[in-house]
Amino acid sequence: MRFEKEDRSVDAIATRLRLIRQVAGLTQAEFAERASLARNSYNQYEKGKRRPSIDHAIALVETYDLTLDWIYLGDPSGLRYEDADAIKALQQARPSTRRR
Repeated sequence: MRFEKEDRSVDAIATRLRLIRQVAGLTQAEFAERASLARNSYNQYEKGKRRPSIDHAIALVETYDLTLDWIYLGDPSGLRYEDADAIKALQQARPSTRRR
């Protein structure tokens, strides 16, 4: 499976992090704290100002049962079914901001 370059962009990563946090029902502060990340660092990831370091991405993977492929590439195949389904519902509930 090949992913488009835009799927790997910092903005796409930010969107995926925001979606999984919303599925978890947590604030940014709670989400970051549970993964032992600094709130300001996580905020920059979710706003698309910085790409998460591999160490921070691994902390998110281990805390929230995600995959690096989901975070960096947008591949949902390794996510728990419930999370993938909830993310899909959130994406369908709002118009896409993705440019074609």
